[in-house]
Amino acid sequence: MKQEYGCDFTRIALKSADSWELKIENDRFTDEFGIVRQKASIYYDIVEYPLADADRSDLENFNWPDPHDPGRTRGLKEEAKKLYQETDYVIIADMISGGIFEQALRMRGYRQFFLDLVENQDFAHALLDKLLEVYLGLYENYIEAVGDYTHIFALADDLGMQNGLIVSPSHYREFIKPRQRQLYKFIKERAEDSYIFHHSCGSIFPLIGDLIEVGVDILQSVQTSASNMDIRKIKQEFGQDLTFYGAIDVQHMLPERSAAEVAEVVKETINILGQDGGYVLSASHNIQPDVPPENIDAIFKTSLEMHKNQ
Repeated sequence: MKQEYGCDFTRIALKSADSWELKIENDRFTDEFGIVRQKASIYYDIVEYPLADADRSDLENFNWPDPHDPGRTRGLKEEAKKLYQETDYVIIADMISGGIFEQALRMRGYRQFFLDLVENQDFAHALLDKLLEVYLGLYENYIEAVGDYTHIFALADDLGMQNGLIVSPSHYREFIKPRQRQLYKFIKERAEDSYIFHHSCGSIFPLIGDLIEVGVDILQSVQTSASNMDIRKIKQEFGQDLTFYGAIDVQHMLPERSAAEVAEVVKETINILGQDGGYVLSASHNIQPDVPPENIDAIFKTSLEMHKNQ
């Protein structure tokens, strides 16, 4: 299928630790960070937040994942080397769970952590610092295993919602941005030839410049169905500094339009974001079960036809 559609990318991923085993009971499981999830349709939603009632002293006693567990990278270097030497794919080192900000929300609870950013700032800083420490350890080993063979390191931190930012610019710049900068610099210094891919859903236009400043090279998902995410404006403002990845709307366009209409949107998106390069054609997020297969086919067939006619 990848060859048929002319896909240029493939992914590898950090493995689970030997010290942790996925156990799903009654459609529920607990992940390595202690977050409890319950199956809801095709996804697992968070139902218990391990640090919901914690104070700062609890952070030191919490059972944090061991970033140096040997199971995480067992066989990974060989897998990456084989892909690098035997295929023409651009190799992406896939993201590790959510980003530092997302993981704080998932461990503390969304409402409580947003309150922490205002009312309990010492705790917020301490939690983010602890998560940064864990992530630096994870990426140290990840890069040691695959850094010579990967082209892109993918990371994620959702900063937007449908109609605006999920966090104020001032709180982002005080709490999140410095730690993203440190993590992304750490990766780039150790995987010198790799690019940083950052995923964020939502209406994030006011923070795109900040993401460039912390070292982001590739911005995904470019959610065109969110407010203030016009691709012409984004390309004009940030096209000199970023490659854009995504932008083919999974919220409304793909499930609701005809294949012919999808083809027209794909052509327009490629012509705008792909002008002078700097665009990777992709759906803006995971394609959901409500999308007709012929619309998925139309995305890639349209691109291949445009490429053939160049």
